[in-house]
Amino acid sequence: MKIRLHFEVFVWLIIATVWLYFSFFHGFDDDEFQHCHNAYLIWKGLVPYRDFFEHHLPLYHILLSPLFIFGEQPSTIFLFRLASLISSSIVFLLIYRYMKENYDVLTAIFSLVLLAFVPMYLLKMTEARPESIAMIFFTATIVSVFSIKSDKEKDFFSGVLSGLMVCFSLKYVFAWSGLCAAVFLQKGRKNGILFIAGSLAGISPLLIYLLIRGLAPEFIQSTLIMNVKWKYKFSPSGYLYEAFTTAGFLIACAIAGLFSRERKNSIPNLFLLSGSFLVIICIPVPYRQSYLPFLISCTFCAAPFIKDFFNLIQNKTLKFIVAIILFLCATSNCFPIIKKEVSQTNLADLKKMEKIDNISPDTPFFDGRAFMFYRMHTGYFGFMHHELLEMLNSDDYSNHVIEEITENEFPVVIYDYRVKQMPPKIQDFIQNNYCIFEDDIYLPGVKIDRAQFSEGKADFTIMVTGWYRITFSGSMLSVDGLSVKSGTLQFLEKGSHF
Repeated sequence: MKIRLHFEVFVWLIIATVWLYFSFFHGFDDDEFQHCHNAYLIWKGLVPYRDFFEHHLPLYHILLSPLFIFGEQPSTIFLFRLASLISSSIVFLLIYRYMKENYDVLTAIFSLVLLAFVPMYLLKMTEARPESIAMIFFTATIVSVFSIKSDKEKDFFSGVLSGLMVCFSLKYVFAWSGLCAAVFLQKGRKNGILFIAGSLAGISPLLIYLLIRGLAPEFIQSTLIMNVKWKYKFSPSGYLYEAFTTAGFLIACAIAGLFSRERKNSIPNLFLLSGSFLVIICIPVPYRQSYLPFLISCTFCAAPFIKDFFNLIQNKTLKFIVAIILFLCATSNCFPIIKKEVSQTNLADLKKMEKIDNISPDTPFFDGRAFMFYRMHTGYFGFMHHELLEMLNSDDYSNHVIEEITENEFPVVIYDYRVKQMPPKIQDFIQNNYCIFEDDIYLPGVKIDRAQFSEGKADFTIMVTGWYRITFSGSMLSVDGLSVKSGTLQFLEKGSHF
Protein backbone atom coordinates (compact mmCIF):
# COMPACT_ATOMS: atom_id res chain seq x y z
CA MET A 1 0.00 0.00 0.00
CA LYS A 2 2.81 2.43 0.90
CA ILE A 3 4.69 1.61 -2.31
CA ARG A 4 1.60 2.30 -4.38
CA LEU A 5 0.97 5.55 -2.54
CA HIS A 6 4.58 6.65 -2.96
CA PHE A 7 4.49 5.83 -6.66
CA GLU A 8 1.23 7.75 -7.07
CA VAL A 9 2.71 10.81 -5.35
CA PHE A 10 5.85 10.52 -7.49
CA VAL A 11 3.77 10.50 -10.69
CA TRP A 12 1.81 13.57 -9.61
CA LEU A 13 5.05 15.39 -8.73
CA ILE A 14 6.55 14.66 -12.15
CA ILE A 15 3.43 15.90 -13.92
CA ALA A 16 3.28 18.99 -11.69
CA THR A 17 6.95 19.84 -12.30
CA VAL A 18 6.69 19.61 -16.08
CA TRP A 19 3.43 21.51 -16.26
CA LEU A 20 4.63 24.25 -13.89
CA TYR A 21 7.73 24.77 -16.01
CA PHE A 22 5.77 25.11 -19.23
CA SER A 23 3.22 27.42 -17.59
CA PHE A 24 5.79 29.97 -16.50
CA PHE A 25 8.82 29.57 -18.77
CA HIS A 26 7.69 28.31 -22.18
CA GLY A 27 7.49 30.78 -25.07
CA PHE A 28 4.29 32.69 -25.76
CA ASP A 29 1.85 31.90 -28.54
CA ASP A 30 0.41 34.87 -30.46
CA ASP A 31 -3.09 33.86 -29.37
CA GLU A 32 -2.14 34.46 -25.74
CA PHE A 33 -1.36 38.13 -26.35
CA GLN A 34 -4.64 38.55 -28.18
CA HIS A 35 -6.76 36.94 -25.46
CA CYS A 36 -5.01 38.88 -22.69
CA HIS A 37 -5.32 42.11 -24.67
CA ASN A 38 -9.05 41.63 -25.21
CA ALA A 39 -9.45 41.07 -21.47
CA TYR A 40 -7.45 44.27 -20.87
CA LEU A 41 -9.69 46.27 -23.21
CA ILE A 42 -12.80 45.03 -21.40
CA TRP A 43 -11.12 45.92 -18.09
CA LYS A 44 -10.68 49.45 -19.47
CA GLY A 45 -14.39 49.67 -20.24
CA LEU A 46 -14.35 48.98 -23.97
CA VAL A 47 -17.06 46.82 -25.49
CA PRO A 48 -16.11 43.85 -27.71
CA TYR A 49 -17.26 43.81 -31.34
CA ARG A 50 -18.25 47.48 -31.14
CA ASP A 51 -15.16 49.22 -29.75
CA PHE A 52 -12.59 46.68 -30.88
CA PHE A 53 -12.47 43.71 -33.21
CA GLU A 54 -13.18 40.28 -31.77
CA HIS A 55 -14.17 37.02 -33.42
CA HIS A 56 -14.15 34.84 -30.30
CA LEU A 57 -16.85 34.52 -27.67
CA PRO A 58 -16.19 37.09 -24.91
CA LEU A 59 -16.87 35.06 -21.75
CA TYR A 60 -13.22 34.20 -21.10
CA HIS A 61 -12.13 37.82 -21.50
CA ILE A 62 -14.94 39.13 -19.31
CA LEU A 63 -14.31 36.54 -16.60
CA LEU A 64 -10.54 37.09 -16.41
CA SER A 65 -10.42 40.84 -17.07
CA PRO A 66 -10.28 41.57 -13.27
CA LEU A 67 -6.81 39.99 -13.24
CA PHE A 68 -5.52 43.38 -14.36
CA ILE A 69 -6.33 44.73 -10.92
CA PHE A 70 -3.00 43.20 -9.89
CA GLY A 71 -1.11 45.28 -12.45
CA GLU A 72 -0.92 46.28 -16.10
CA GLN A 73 2.50 44.91 -16.92
CA PRO A 74 4.20 42.05 -18.81
CA SER A 75 4.00 39.66 -15.85
CA THR A 76 0.19 39.89 -15.86
CA ILE A 77 0.12 37.28 -18.60
CA PHE A 78 1.30 34.72 -16.06
CA LEU A 79 -1.90 35.23 -14.06
CA PHE A 80 -3.78 34.13 -17.17
CA ARG A 81 -1.45 31.16 -17.53
CA LEU A 82 -2.00 30.36 -13.86
CA ALA A 83 -5.73 30.26 -14.57
CA SER A 84 -5.01 27.74 -17.34
CA LEU A 85 -2.81 25.69 -15.03
CA ILE A 86 -5.55 25.60 -12.39
CA SER A 87 -8.06 24.61 -15.09
CA SER A 88 -5.74 21.80 -16.23
CA SER A 89 -5.39 20.58 -12.65
CA ILE A 90 -9.16 20.45 -12.27
CA VAL A 91 -9.42 18.44 -15.50
CA PHE A 92 -6.81 15.96 -14.21
CA LEU A 93 -8.60 15.62 -10.88
CA LEU A 94 -11.98 15.06 -12.56
CA ILE A 95 -10.54 12.33 -14.79
CA TYR A 96 -8.62 10.72 -11.92
CA ARG A 97 -11.58 10.66 -9.56
CA TYR A 98 -13.92 9.25 -12.22
CA MET A 99 -11.54 6.49 -13.24
CA LYS A 100 -10.61 5.60 -9.69
CA GLU A 101 -14.29 5.18 -8.81
CA ASN A 102 -15.31 3.35 -12.00
CA TYR A 103 -12.13 1.37 -12.76
CA ASP A 104 -9.06 1.27 -10.51
CA VAL A 105 -6.09 3.36 -9.43
CA LEU A 106 -3.65 1.88 -11.95
CA THR A 107 -6.02 2.61 -14.84
CA ALA A 108 -6.49 6.17 -13.57
CA ILE A 109 -2.76 6.89 -13.20
CA PHE A 110 -1.75 5.23 -16.46
CA SER A 111 -4.44 7.05 -18.43
CA LEU A 112 -3.49 10.40 -16.91
CA VAL A 113 0.23 10.12 -17.62
CA LEU A 114 -0.52 9.16 -21.22
CA LEU A 115 -2.60 12.33 -21.57
CA ALA A 116 -0.29 14.61 -19.55
CA PHE A 117 2.74 14.07 -21.78
CA VAL A 118 1.09 14.47 -25.18
CA PRO A 119 2.98 17.61 -26.36
CA MET A 120 0.06 19.37 -28.04
CA TYR A 121 -2.10 18.83 -24.96
CA LEU A 122 0.64 20.02 -22.61
CA LEU A 123 1.42 23.13 -24.66
CA LYS A 124 -2.13 24.29 -25.34
CA MET A 125 -3.49 23.62 -21.85
CA THR A 126 -0.73 25.69 -20.21
CA GLU A 127 -1.19 28.71 -22.47
CA ALA A 128 -3.38 31.72 -21.71
CA ARG A 129 -6.39 30.75 -23.77
CA PRO A 130 -10.12 30.05 -23.19
CA GLU A 131 -9.87 26.42 -24.34
CA SER A 132 -8.30 25.37 -21.02
CA ILE A 133 -11.36 26.56 -19.09
CA ALA A 134 -13.68 25.08 -21.72
CA MET A 135 -12.07 21.70 -21.03
CA ILE A 136 -13.18 21.86 -17.39
CA PHE A 137 -16.80 21.96 -18.52
CA PHE A 138 -16.22 19.38 -21.25
CA THR A 139 -14.66 16.92 -18.80
CA ALA A 140 -17.27 17.62 -16.12
CA THR A 141 -20.01 16.97 -18.69
CA ILE A 142 -18.49 13.60 -19.63
CA VAL A 143 -18.21 12.62 -15.96
CA SER A 144 -21.81 13.65 -15.34
CA VAL A 145 -23.22 11.98 -18.46
CA PHE A 146 -21.38 8.68 -18.02
CA SER A 147 -21.70 8.39 -14.24
CA ILE A 148 -23.54 5.37 -12.89
CA LYS A 149 -26.15 7.42 -11.06
CA SER A 150 -28.50 9.31 -13.33
CA ASP A 151 -31.57 11.48 -12.84
CA LYS A 152 -33.37 14.24 -14.71
CA GLU A 153 -31.80 17.03 -12.64
CA LYS A 154 -28.35 15.65 -13.33
CA ASP A 155 -28.92 15.48 -17.08
CA PHE A 156 -30.15 19.09 -17.06
CA PHE A 157 -27.03 20.06 -15.10
CA SER A 158 -24.88 18.17 -17.62
CA GLY A 159 -26.45 20.29 -20.34
CA VAL A 160 -25.63 23.48 -18.42
CA LEU A 161 -21.99 22.41 -18.21
CA SER A 162 -21.86 21.67 -21.94
CA GLY A 163 -23.44 25.04 -22.72
CA LEU A 164 -20.78 26.80 -20.67
CA MET A 165 -18.11 24.88 -22.60
CA VAL A 166 -19.41 26.32 -25.87
CA CYS A 167 -19.48 29.81 -24.29
CA PHE A 168 -15.72 29.60 -23.86
CA SER A 169 -14.97 28.29 -27.35
CA LEU A 170 -17.52 28.23 -30.16
CA LYS A 171 -15.67 25.58 -32.17
CA TYR A 172 -16.44 23.04 -29.45
CA VAL A 173 -20.09 23.05 -30.50
CA PHE A 174 -19.14 19.94 -32.51
CA ALA A 175 -17.94 18.23 -29.33
CA TRP A 176 -21.24 19.26 -27.76
CA SER A 177 -23.09 17.46 -30.56
CA GLY A 178 -21.28 14.22 -29.66
CA LEU A 179 -22.19 14.62 -26.00
CA CYS A 180 -25.81 15.35 -26.91
CA ALA A 181 -26.03 12.26 -29.13
CA ALA A 182 -24.53 10.14 -26.34
CA VAL A 183 -27.18 11.37 -23.87
CA PHE A 184 -30.05 10.63 -26.27
CA LEU A 185 -28.69 7.16 -26.98
CA GLN A 186 -27.82 6.23 -23.43
CA LYS A 187 -30.66 7.85 -21.47
CA GLY A 188 -33.51 8.35 -23.88
CA ARG A 189 -35.42 11.17 -25.50
CA LYS A 190 -36.75 12.87 -22.35
CA ASN A 191 -33.33 13.10 -20.75
CA GLY A 192 -31.86 14.23 -24.05
CA ILE A 193 -34.36 17.09 -24.23
CA LEU A 194 -33.44 18.03 -20.66
CA PHE A 195 -29.79 18.04 -21.70
CA ILE A 196 -30.56 20.44 -24.56
CA ALA A 197 -32.62 22.63 -22.22
CA GLY A 198 -29.68 22.73 -19.83
CA SER A 199 -27.36 23.67 -22.69
CA LEU A 200 -29.58 26.64 -23.56
CA ALA A 201 -29.52 27.65 -19.90
CA GLY A 202 -25.72 27.37 -19.98
CA ILE A 203 -25.38 29.84 -22.83
CA SER A 204 -28.04 32.21 -21.49
CA PRO A 205 -25.54 34.44 -19.57
CA LEU A 206 -23.79 35.15 -22.89
CA LEU A 207 -27.09 35.90 -24.62
CA ILE A 208 -28.16 38.21 -21.78
CA TYR A 209 -24.84 40.07 -21.96
CA LEU A 210 -25.21 40.57 -25.71
CA LEU A 211 -28.79 41.79 -25.36
CA ILE A 212 -28.00 44.18 -22.50
CA ARG A 213 -25.08 45.64 -24.45
CA GLY A 214 -27.08 45.69 -27.68
CA LEU A 215 -24.36 43.69 -29.43
CA ALA A 216 -26.43 41.04 -31.19
CA PRO A 217 -25.85 42.34 -34.77
CA GLU A 218 -22.09 42.87 -34.24
CA PHE A 219 -21.80 39.50 -32.50
CA ILE A 220 -23.55 37.66 -35.31
CA GLN A 221 -21.36 39.34 -37.93
CA SER A 222 -18.02 38.87 -36.12
CA THR A 223 -18.36 35.40 -34.60
CA LEU A 224 -20.92 33.59 -36.71
CA ILE A 225 -20.96 34.96 -40.25
CA MET A 226 -17.24 35.76 -40.40
CA ASN A 227 -16.19 32.41 -38.94
CA VAL A 228 -18.51 30.51 -41.29
CA LYS A 229 -17.10 32.41 -44.27
CA TRP A 230 -13.48 32.10 -43.11
CA LYS A 231 -11.46 32.08 -46.31
CA TYR A 232 -8.15 30.70 -45.12
CA LYS A 233 -8.25 26.92 -44.66
CA PHE A 234 -5.74 24.13 -44.24
CA SER A 235 -5.89 20.37 -44.05
CA PRO A 236 -5.98 18.71 -40.62
CA SER A 237 -3.56 16.06 -41.88
CA GLY A 238 -0.41 17.76 -40.53
CA TYR A 239 -1.55 18.03 -36.94
CA LEU A 240 -3.33 14.68 -37.24
CA TYR A 241 0.04 13.14 -38.06
CA GLU A 242 1.49 14.82 -34.98
CA ALA A 243 -1.40 13.54 -32.87
CA PHE A 244 -0.98 9.96 -34.05
CA THR A 245 2.81 9.99 -33.61
CA THR A 246 2.64 11.39 -30.08
CA ALA A 247 -0.69 10.04 -28.82
CA GLY A 248 -1.04 7.01 -31.06
CA PHE A 249 -1.05 4.52 -28.20
CA LEU A 250 -3.76 6.49 -26.37
CA ILE A 251 -5.87 6.69 -29.54
CA ALA A 252 -5.41 2.96 -30.19
CA CYS A 253 -6.50 2.17 -26.61
CA ALA A 254 -9.56 4.38 -27.08
CA ILE A 255 -10.60 2.49 -30.21
CA ALA A 256 -9.94 -0.84 -28.49
CA GLY A 257 -11.98 0.38 -25.52
CA LEU A 258 -15.06 0.51 -27.75
CA PHE A 259 -14.79 -3.29 -28.10
CA SER A 260 -13.89 -4.12 -24.50
CA ARG A 261 -15.93 -6.42 -22.28
CA GLU A 262 -17.61 -3.39 -20.72
CA ARG A 263 -19.77 -2.54 -23.72
CA LYS A 264 -22.67 -0.66 -22.11
CA ASN A 265 -21.02 2.66 -23.02
CA SER A 266 -19.45 1.58 -26.31
CA ILE A 267 -21.89 3.33 -28.66
CA PRO A 268 -22.18 6.49 -26.49
CA ASN A 269 -18.36 6.54 -26.33
CA LEU A 270 -18.25 6.28 -30.10
CA PHE A 271 -20.49 9.36 -30.38
CA LEU A 272 -18.27 11.13 -27.84
CA LEU A 273 -15.18 10.39 -29.94
CA SER A 274 -16.95 11.26 -33.17
CA GLY A 275 -18.15 14.64 -31.90
CA SER A 276 -14.66 15.48 -30.66
CA PHE A 277 -13.18 14.43 -33.98
CA LEU A 278 -15.65 16.66 -35.83
CA VAL A 279 -13.99 19.66 -34.19
CA ILE A 280 -10.82 18.75 -36.06
CA ILE A 281 -12.27 18.10 -39.50
CA CYS A 282 -15.08 20.65 -39.64
CA ILE A 283 -13.44 23.94 -38.71
CA PRO A 284 -11.39 25.65 -41.43
CA VAL A 285 -8.23 26.12 -39.31
CA PRO A 286 -7.78 23.06 -37.06
CA TYR A 287 -4.83 24.18 -34.92
CA ARG A 288 -3.58 22.13 -31.97
CA GLN A 289 -6.18 23.52 -29.54
CA SER A 290 -8.84 21.85 -31.67
CA TYR A 291 -7.50 18.48 -30.53
CA LEU A 292 -8.07 19.00 -26.81
CA PRO A 293 -11.60 17.49 -26.65
CA PHE A 294 -10.49 14.56 -28.80
CA LEU A 295 -7.53 13.75 -26.55
CA ILE A 296 -9.68 13.94 -23.41
CA SER A 297 -12.35 11.79 -25.06
CA CYS A 298 -9.68 9.23 -25.97
CA THR A 299 -8.57 9.14 -22.33
CA PHE A 300 -12.08 8.26 -21.15
CA CYS A 301 -12.72 5.76 -23.95
CA ALA A 302 -9.35 4.03 -23.40
CA ALA A 303 -10.02 3.26 -19.73
CA PRO A 304 -12.05 0.03 -20.23
CA PHE A 305 -9.34 -1.50 -22.44
CA ILE A 306 -6.52 -0.40 -20.13
CA LYS A 307 -8.29 -1.95 -17.16
CA ASP A 308 -8.94 -5.22 -19.03
CA PHE A 309 -5.34 -5.37 -20.20
CA PHE A 310 -3.80 -4.96 -16.75
CA ASN A 311 -6.31 -7.40 -15.26
CA LEU A 312 -4.70 -10.09 -17.44
CA ILE A 313 -1.54 -9.74 -15.34
CA GLN A 314 -2.07 -11.23 -11.89
CA ASN A 315 1.35 -10.54 -10.39
CA LYS A 316 1.33 -6.99 -8.93
CA THR A 317 5.06 -6.45 -9.39
CA LEU A 318 4.92 -7.62 -13.01
CA LYS A 319 1.89 -5.41 -13.61
CA PHE A 320 3.84 -2.42 -12.29
CA ILE A 321 6.85 -3.20 -14.52
CA VAL A 322 4.68 -3.69 -17.61
CA ALA A 323 2.94 -0.35 -16.94
CA ILE A 324 6.28 1.49 -16.84
CA ILE A 325 7.56 -0.20 -20.01
CA LEU A 326 4.31 0.51 -21.85
CA PHE A 327 4.40 4.14 -20.76
CA LEU A 328 7.99 4.59 -21.97
CA CYS A 329 7.15 2.99 -25.31
CA ALA A 330 3.91 4.96 -25.71
CA THR A 331 5.61 8.29 -25.02
CA SER A 332 8.85 7.61 -26.88
CA ASN A 333 7.92 10.22 -29.51
CA CYS A 334 6.69 12.71 -26.89
CA PHE A 335 9.77 13.36 -24.78
CA PRO A 336 12.08 14.45 -27.64
CA ILE A 337 9.47 17.06 -28.61
CA ILE A 338 9.02 18.16 -25.00
CA LYS A 339 12.79 18.37 -24.57
CA LYS A 340 13.02 20.55 -27.68
CA GLU A 341 10.21 22.81 -26.47
CA VAL A 342 11.95 23.35 -23.12
CA SER A 343 14.51 25.57 -24.84
CA GLN A 344 11.76 27.78 -26.33
CA THR A 345 11.50 30.25 -23.46
CA ASN A 346 9.57 33.51 -23.09
CA LEU A 347 12.52 35.54 -21.76
CA ALA A 348 13.21 37.41 -25.02
CA ASP A 349 9.58 38.55 -25.31
CA LEU A 350 9.51 39.75 -21.71
CA LYS A 351 12.73 41.71 -22.19
CA LYS A 352 11.37 43.34 -25.35
CA MET A 353 8.17 44.37 -23.54
CA GLU A 354 10.27 45.96 -20.81
CA LYS A 355 12.41 47.74 -23.39
CA ILE A 356 9.38 49.20 -25.19
CA ASP A 357 7.97 50.35 -21.85
CA ASN A 358 11.21 52.21 -21.18
CA ILE A 359 11.37 53.74 -24.66
CA SER A 360 7.75 54.81 -24.95
CA PRO A 361 5.89 54.39 -21.65
CA ASP A 362 2.09 54.63 -21.32
CA THR A 363 1.49 55.30 -25.02
CA PRO A 364 -0.54 53.34 -27.58
CA PHE A 365 1.26 50.87 -29.82
CA PHE A 366 0.79 49.32 -33.22
CA ASP A 367 1.70 45.79 -34.26
CA GLY A 368 0.09 42.61 -35.53
CA ARG A 369 0.21 40.40 -32.41
CA ALA A 370 -1.12 42.61 -29.59
CA PHE A 371 2.37 42.05 -28.15
CA MET A 372 2.02 44.91 -25.63
CA PHE A 373 -1.25 43.38 -24.48
CA TYR A 374 -1.47 45.52 -21.33
CA ARG A 375 -1.54 48.82 -23.26
CA MET A 376 -3.98 50.42 -25.71
CA HIS A 377 -3.53 49.51 -29.34
CA THR A 378 -4.02 51.76 -32.34
CA GLY A 379 -7.15 51.31 -34.43
CA TYR A 380 -10.15 49.03 -34.31
CA PHE A 381 -8.12 45.86 -34.88
CA GLY A 382 -6.02 44.98 -31.86
CA PHE A 383 -4.28 42.24 -33.81
CA MET A 384 -3.92 41.21 -37.42
CA HIS A 385 -2.86 38.05 -39.23
CA HIS A 386 -2.92 36.75 -42.77
CA GLU A 387 -6.10 34.75 -42.16
CA LEU A 388 -8.03 37.83 -41.14
CA LEU A 389 -6.50 39.97 -43.89
CA GLU A 390 -8.09 37.67 -46.47
CA MET A 391 -11.50 38.63 -45.06
CA LEU A 392 -10.93 42.41 -45.24
CA ASN A 393 -10.80 44.96 -48.01
CA SER A 394 -7.11 45.83 -48.34
CA ASP A 395 -7.59 49.51 -49.18
CA ASP A 396 -10.17 50.10 -46.45
CA TYR A 397 -7.98 48.44 -43.85
CA SER A 398 -4.86 50.35 -44.98
CA ASN A 399 -6.65 53.70 -44.89
CA HIS A 400 -8.05 52.91 -41.44
CA VAL A 401 -4.60 52.02 -40.07
CA ILE A 402 -2.92 55.10 -41.51
CA GLU A 403 -5.67 57.36 -40.21
CA GLU A 404 -5.50 55.85 -36.72
CA ILE A 405 -1.70 56.00 -36.55
CA THR A 406 -1.82 59.67 -37.54
CA GLU A 407 -4.55 60.52 -35.03
CA ASN A 408 -2.63 58.74 -32.27
CA GLU A 409 0.44 60.88 -33.03
CA PHE A 410 2.55 58.11 -34.47
CA PRO A 411 2.84 55.58 -31.63
CA VAL A 412 5.64 53.04 -31.36
CA VAL A 413 5.44 50.39 -34.08
CA ILE A 414 6.56 46.84 -33.40
CA TYR A 415 7.53 45.78 -36.90
CA ASP A 416 6.90 42.08 -36.34
CA TYR A 417 6.23 39.42 -38.94
CA ARG A 418 2.50 40.17 -38.72
CA VAL A 419 3.08 43.79 -39.75
CA LYS A 420 5.29 42.61 -42.61
CA GLN A 421 2.29 40.66 -43.94
CA MET A 422 0.12 43.79 -44.06
CA PRO A 423 -0.73 45.56 -47.36
CA PRO A 424 2.06 47.50 -49.17
CA LYS A 425 0.32 50.82 -48.48
CA ILE A 426 0.87 50.32 -44.74
CA GLN A 427 4.45 49.18 -45.31
CA ASP A 428 5.24 52.32 -47.31
CA PHE A 429 3.62 54.57 -44.74
CA ILE A 430 5.70 53.10 -41.91
CA GLN A 431 8.94 53.24 -43.91
CA ASN A 432 8.32 56.88 -44.86
CA ASN A 433 7.37 58.08 -41.39
CA TYR A 434 9.33 55.85 -39.01
CA CYS A 435 12.95 54.98 -38.33
CA ILE A 436 14.18 51.79 -36.79
CA PHE A 437 15.18 52.24 -33.16
CA GLU A 438 16.34 48.73 -32.34
CA ASP A 439 15.58 45.33 -33.83
CA ASP A 440 11.92 45.55 -34.88
CA ILE A 441 11.04 48.58 -32.70
CA TYR A 442 10.21 51.62 -34.83
CA LEU A 443 9.80 55.22 -33.67
CA PRO A 444 8.60 58.24 -35.71
CA GLY A 445 11.31 59.88 -37.76
CA VAL A 446 12.48 60.64 -41.30
CA LYS A 447 15.31 59.43 -43.51
CA ILE A 448 16.92 61.94 -45.85
CA ASP A 449 19.20 61.02 -48.73
CA ARG A 450 22.32 63.22 -48.67
CA ALA A 451 21.94 63.58 -52.44
CA GLN A 452 19.07 65.95 -51.68
CA PHE A 453 21.61 68.43 -50.24
CA SER A 454 23.02 69.40 -53.66
CA GLU A 455 21.67 72.93 -53.29
CA GLY A 456 22.91 73.31 -49.75
CA LYS A 457 19.78 72.36 -47.83
CA ALA A 458 16.78 70.07 -47.82
CA ASP A 459 13.41 70.45 -46.13
CA PHE A 460 11.91 67.66 -44.07
CA THR A 461 8.64 67.28 -42.21
CA ILE A 462 8.19 66.09 -38.61
CA MET A 463 4.79 64.47 -38.07
CA VAL A 464 4.72 64.61 -34.26
CA THR A 465 6.37 66.91 -31.71
CA GLY A 466 9.04 65.27 -29.57
CA TRP A 467 12.69 64.45 -28.99
CA TYR A 468 14.54 63.04 -31.99
CA ARG A 469 17.99 61.51 -32.30
CA ILE A 470 19.81 62.85 -35.36
CA THR A 471 22.29 60.40 -36.85
CA PHE A 472 24.32 60.74 -40.03
CA SER A 473 27.70 60.01 -41.56
CA GLY A 474 29.96 62.44 -43.34
CA SER A 475 30.40 66.20 -42.86
CA MET A 476 28.60 68.29 -40.27
CA LEU A 477 24.92 69.14 -40.64
CA SER A 478 22.70 71.91 -39.38
CA VAL A 479 19.06 71.63 -38.38
CA ASP A 480 17.03 74.84 -38.40
CA GLY A 481 20.29 76.75 -38.70
CA LEU A 482 21.97 75.08 -35.71
CA SER A 483 24.97 72.77 -36.18
CA VAL A 484 24.48 69.27 -34.80
CA LYS A 485 26.69 66.26 -34.24
CA SER A 486 25.75 62.70 -35.09
CA GLY A 487 23.86 61.17 -32.18
CA THR A 488 22.47 64.53 -30.99
CA LEU A 489 19.08 64.54 -29.26
CA GLN A 490 17.02 67.54 -30.37
CA PHE A 491 13.47 68.63 -29.60
CA LEU A 492 11.55 69.27 -32.80
CA GLU A 493 8.08 70.70 -33.22
CA LYS A 494 5.57 69.14 -35.59
CA GLY A 495 5.90 70.65 -39.05
CA SER A 496 8.57 71.56 -41.62
CA HIS A 497 12.28 71.94 -40.77
CA PHE A 498 15.44 72.45 -42.84
